[in-house]
Amino acid sequence: MTTVSKSHFINDTLSHDTFSIIETNTDGSCCYNSVYRLLIMNNIIDDNLTTFDLQKKCVVWIKNNRHLYLSKFDMTIQEYVLFNHSLDTLDEYITYYNNDSSNDNEDIPIQIWGGIPELIALSYLYNVNINIYTGKTYLNHKNKIIKGAIINNKPRKDFRYQLLMCTTRYEFDNTFNILYYENKHTKHFYALNKNDID
Repeated sequence: MTTVSKSHFINDTLSHDTFSIIETNTDGSCCYNSVYRLLIMNNIIDDNLTTFDLQKKCVVWIKNNRHLYLSKFDMTIQEYVLFNHSLDTLDEYITYYNNDSSNDNEDIPIQIWGGIPELIALSYLYNVNINIYTGKTYLNHKNKIIKGAIINNKPRKDFRYQLLMCTTRYEFDNTFNILYYENKHTKHFYALNKNDID
């Protein structure tokens, strides 16, 4: 929990009704599925592709761009992938992540899931900026920020979207918004659709 003034918190976050949450797969493919749904909604791809196709494209992009320097992390994409997924070699990543993350595969010694490195890859692959948000709530009586609550894919009224990271590439015109949300049991990505608020 963080102590901060309420006005600072409100100014640095977005209201609960800024976006509508789009339900995504609840398996290891939620990262890919959140971007997949936004790609379909924006007519960038058609639905003959699958989330596994996106995952495989990420693996190829990461392999081909492994020396790309990520200034936000002061690492190459390869170093960040290994750090993020707790792996020793890029060959391990390529072997494991060429298996569908939505399927439980007992032959693979790790859980396969998408995260920030794959979102960076998808940003480059489809020429889109991706904003990744978390959900927070301000506790007035304690002057503290805590994790915001989502019930049945709807944020509570005290929920605020806080920007966690963006893959901003100034040459890209499209921007996608996704939510990274943790509860007691899982970590999950949701696609977000910007609401028209008058």
